[in-house]
Order: sequence, then C-alpha cells, then structure tokens
Amino acid sequence: MSRTADPGNPSPSFDGTVREFTCAEVWGGNRFVSRPVHLPGIDGYLWSHPCVGGRGGDVHYLSICGSGLLSRFCLADVAGHGESVAAVSGELHRLLRRYMNFPDQRRVLRALNRKLEAGEVARTMTTAAAVTYYPPRGYLSVSYAGHPPGWLYEAGSRQWQRLLIPHPATPASVDLPLAASSDTRFNKLRRRVRVGDRLLLVTDGVLEAPGPDGAFFGDTRVETVLHTHHRDPIEVIVRALVAAVVAHTGRPDLPHDDVTALLVEFVPGPRGLGILHALRNRLRLRRPPHPTD
Repeated sequence: MSRTADPGNPSPSFDGTVREFTCAEVWGGNRFVSRPVHLPGIDGYLWSHPCVGGRGGDVHYLSICGSGLLSRFCLADVAGHGESVAAVSGELHRLLRRYMNFPDQRRVLRALNRKLEAGEVARTMTTAAAVTYYPPRGYLSVSYAGHPPGWLYEAGSRQWQRLLIPHPATPASVDLPLAASSDTRFNKLRRRVRVGDRLLLVTDGVLEAPGPDGAFFGDTRVETVLHTHHRDPIEVIVRALVAAVVAHTGRPDLPHDDVTALLVEFVPGPRGLGILHALRNRLRLRRPPHPTD
C-alpha cells in the first residue's frame, strides 16, 4: 500500500504522469492524492486518502480522447484491498483507454461488469461513477453503477442539486454495483451545463464516515459544506469538505475507509470550431518528433 498523509496537512504526492498514446490521462488509486486536474473545458481538484485498515480501494481516472475534445473521468470504490483492487483497477484502466474515443461511458461499465461476472477479473463488488463531457456543446453525460449520485451546482441559480438519474418502470437490475448481476443495465443522464457550473463526486468513505456516536457523515453534511462555500474556489470547497469529515470522525487519519472527493468546474473550452481543433490535435499526435524536441 502506498503511503498515507495527514488530512489536516496534505501535500501532493501523485506525479500525474501524462502519456501520449491516444489520450492524455491521470489515473491511480490506493495512494494519497491532493492536486488540481485539468481537462478540456474542466478545471478540477482531486483529493483521495487510502485507509490503513484495508477495507476498500478507491480508484480514479481522468482522461481526454485523441482529438482533445472529449473529457472523461471516473471514480470507483472497490471492495477489498491488495490484489483484488489492483486487478479491478487495471482492468478498469484498460477498458477506459479502449473506449475513450466512444461518447457513451456505459460501454466501459458493461464491459467491466461482464468481465467481473465471468471471473476474468477477481469478482469484487465495485461501485463506479463515470462521466463524459463534450466542451464544444457543453454536454455532460453521467452513469452510475451503484455509486452515490453526485451534486451539480448551477452558477445561474447558485444552487446545488443532487444529480439523480430518473428510473422509469424497469426491472430491478438497473445501475447495480459491478459484479452484482450479469443482467445489469446502465442508464445515463445527459444534460447541458454552462461555464461556472460545478460537479462533485465522492465515494462512500465520505458519506459513511462515522462519528463517535456511530452516525454517518451523510448527504446533509455534504450539502451544508457546499451551501456554505458555494462562492469559494473549488480547492477551498474540497478542503472544507475534508476538514468537515475529519471533524465529524475525530480521526485525522481517517481509518474507517478510503475517502475520495473530486470537484470540477466547467470553464471555457478550446477556442474555434471543434472540428478544426480536433483535426489540429490529430495532426499533432501524428507529427514526427523534431530533432531538437
């Protein structure tokens, strides 16, 4: 297990290696992370703290497609630690890479669910939230696999709301955690966002952080932090949320579970026509290195 850090005095420890294959990416898990992240049309702040007790493994992934126009990020919470988490994390990473240029993130969830059910990967219960963002049109698409729904902030109304996916009258096997059923179908919520809107995703380590009396931190305390700090920069909000969780538990080391929060703000995307921007990026990826590079 990678080293942990004191939540009251976090310092960046993830190098955020960027690889040029088809996408640029930041991914990892089971290590302490406190750092800004940037994708086309998105500024974000990621905070993740692994527990010492080995009760779960949080995985994060942020990437852009080959054109540089499609952004995707994913949070997953894997039951267990060690080899099982590493196996699921590796497969999730592989599938996200494989389907990065596809606009529908449900492909990733369906493929991983099949592999977990078939025993191709350690069959470990996993929740996940997968998000795709297309900056030229401001289209946001969200899918959940048993994961806590996120919160969306609308800058125009200055209001936070829970980003729930309405379920019509369908069979029960919808949006279940990965490895729960081979018949699970995943829905998606598609909506348009504007510059200044924000999206918060957390794992159960935030919501189920226990107080001395056993009471969970819960949705209400998350929303109190969001409403109190809605005018603040995203890093300030994330740190305020972490501080509130620490104060609630009374344990700066957060031994109960992995704790991860990702807050993004939608900002102006690439300038000019999307197709021209995509073409420039494709050509740049194919350009042979200059002797002086």
